[in-house]
Amino acid sequence: MLGLPLNDLPSLLTMKDGIIRPHEIVGKPLGQPDTDAHQAATAASIYEYFTQTMEEHKLDPRDDMLNWFLEAEIDGDGLTGEEILDICFLFLIAGLDTVSASLDCFFSYLARHPQLRRAIAGGQSSIPFVVEELLRWETPVMAVAREAKRDTELGGCPIHAGEQVLAMLGSANTDENYTPDAGGVRFDRKVNRHFGFGGGVHRCLGSHLARIELRTALRLWHERIPEYHIKPGVELDFTPGVRAAQTFPMILHTGAD
Repeated sequence: MLGLPLNDLPSLLTMKDGIIRPHEIVGKPLGQPDTDAHQAATAASIYEYFTQTMEEHKLDPRDDMLNWFLEAEIDGDGLTGEEILDICFLFLIAGLDTVSASLDCFFSYLARHPQLRRAIAGGQSSIPFVVEELLRWETPVMAVAREAKRDTELGGCPIHAGEQVLAMLGSANTDENYTPDAGGVRFDRKVNRHFGFGGGVHRCLGSHLARIELRTALRLWHERIPEYHIKPGVELDFTPGVRAAQTFPMILHTGAD
C-alpha cells in the first residue's frame, strides 16, 4: 500500500521490533540506557528510510499511498514533509505488528477450543462475528498509556498532573455492566461494542483494514487447515503491551494426515 519494495520487509520488521520491543533485542528492561538508545537509534533509521523513500517517490511518482500523501491537500494546504514522515512512522509500526499479534491471540484461543474452531471451518459466514468476539475477549492491545493533564481522582485513587496512567482495554472489554455475559466467549453476538481498537478520538486509524486482514486470514487458514493444535507441553509466552507470542509451535493436520 505504501509502495515499498517487498525485499525491504526484513529490515522493516527489524525496525518495527526496535521500537515496540527494544528490550527483547537488547536483552535489558525497558527504561534502561541501552534499551532507550537502541529505540532512539531505530527511530532515527526509520525517519532516514522514509526520507529517502519520499524523495524517490517525488522523482518517480507512483499510484500508492505515499504519493497520495505527497499530493494531498487540506483546505488548499499540502502536508509538510515532517507530517508525512510521522504518518509513515505510525503506519510502519502499527501496520506490521498489531494484526500479526492479534492472529497469535486468535489462534491461541482457537487451537485450545476445537468445537469453536470447527464451527468456523464449517460455516465461514460467522467469521466477522468471531473476529469481533476474539478482539474483545483476547484484546491483543491490553492497555494504552495516557498522561494526566491535571490533578484528579479515579475510583478513589489520586492522580497527579504529569503522571502516566494505563487505561486497561482488556478490563473494559470484560465489564459485565457494559457487555452482557462478558465473562463468556460467544460467536453469536450481533452487537459487540468492544474497545479492541480503543475508542473516541483515539480509535485505531487502521481498524477497518485490520478487520479485513483478520477475516481474510481466518477464512483462508480454515479453508485449508481446519484441524490444528498447540504442540503438547508448550505454554505460549506473550509479550506485554501488544500481545505477541514469542514462539508458536503448532501441530497442523492436513487432509492427507
